[in-house]
Amino acid sequence: MTGTCWYVHNLRRYEFPLQFDVPVAYPQVAPEIELPTLDGKTHKMYRGGKICLTVHFKPLWAKNCPRFGIAHALCLGLAPWLAAEVPILVDSGMVKHKDDEAAPAEASGSAAAASS
Repeated sequence: MTGTCWYVHNLRRYEFPLQFDVPVAYPQVAPEIELPTLDGKTHKMYRGGKICLTVHFKPLWAKNCPRFGIAHALCLGLAPWLAAEVPILVDSGMVKHKDDEAAPAEASGSAAAASS
């Protein structure tokens, strides 16, 4: 399954593509949540952009399965991970806001138009 998740930091919304597969052993096993665009940008992530949930979320899932569902994985697994990691990634420059990425392209485009 795919979608988009987002996190607000310093009044700016950062969006990330999200994907996960429902495991065969679901609901005894929590889905592994992947953020492919953040792959390799933080040490709290496995290969392929899978976020690390083993320490905090897996015991909670094990205690509450089968009552927990995918919404719980996103709210209690992904949201705290984003809250912990996105501010660090933004402050270190590893993640840029979409407006900051578009600004240099617009500036070079307007400079090219002005020189014509």
